[in-house]
Amino acid sequence: MSADTMNLKKLLGAAILLLGLAVLLAAPKADAATPEQGQRVVSIDGSITEIVYALGQQQQLVGVDTTSRYPVEAQQLPQVGYMRQLSVEGILSLQPDLILTTEDAGPASVFEQLQAAGVTIVRTRKDYSLEGVLNKVDVVAKALGQPATGNALKQQIEQQVRKALARIPDQPAPATLFLLGAGNRGLMAAGHGTQAEAMLQMLHTRNAVDYPGYKPISPEGAIQAAPEVVIVGHTQPGAADQVSETLAMTPAMQQQRIHAVDVSLTLGFGPRLPQAIDQLVDLIWYPQSLPSETATAE
Repeated sequence: MSADTMNLKKLLGAAILLLGLAVLLAAPKADAATPEQGQRVVSIDGSITEIVYALGQQQQLVGVDTTSRYPVEAQQLPQVGYMRQLSVEGILSLQPDLILTTEDAGPASVFEQLQAAGVTIVRTRKDYSLEGVLNKVDVVAKALGQPATGNALKQQIEQQVRKALARIPDQPAPATLFLLGAGNRGLMAAGHGTQAEAMLQMLHTRNAVDYPGYKPISPEGAIQAAPEVVIVGHTQPGAADQVSETLAMTPAMQQQRIHAVDVSLTLGFGPRLPQAIDQLVDLIWYPQSLPSETATAE
């Protein structure tokens, strides 16, 4: 074999080797999946669960808490209990990689143990406002690897909220009382520092009560508060009779301006914030436009 032939074979061999390396380097790696793919996610807080669905990432959910009632599909997922009374065992049984929640969830010791077990915890701050909702969307979207979708969702929510708030008329706001049914404790009126008052403040509406937190309300207390409008959330069986008895002597009862609402919508501070504002604007400012079947508490 001549020297020229041998050199040609060496050159061809080197070329084939380089071509093979180039193909290997260009080929996608089987383990090159992004971190967000294949995560097992537990969502704790109804507003967080709604955001996960709004981002189209519900396939990553393996569990939710009991406040996650919307959309209805979320109710079919395994539940880890009430968001303020969580247990480590119930959550770890779902083998989550990531837990999405808010600062409202607890107890804190549960999250400390979950972190010690190697679970990633992402919590959003407690902020009952439009800015707070947008922050929640941003945090959840980034945790799920969907920043672009999150930005689009934020823009949509902000535009719709501005449109809903623009419907508030330029006239004195009616004194509004927000009640929650609390089982054996009766009706609880929402005072300062509550999610309900934060919503009333967004609507530029005066809270009919002037004390912090939630407190039971009696017929005498209702007369003193003299609400012109009453919003009732979380009604229990038989709650209509209790509401009627407690509010019998109020302007709201005399004007038939007592309205039942879905508390997960009106106080959720999630992606449905525009719908919540629209509904409350109608109840507080435009009762004449409401269908008759929605005009009183059930």
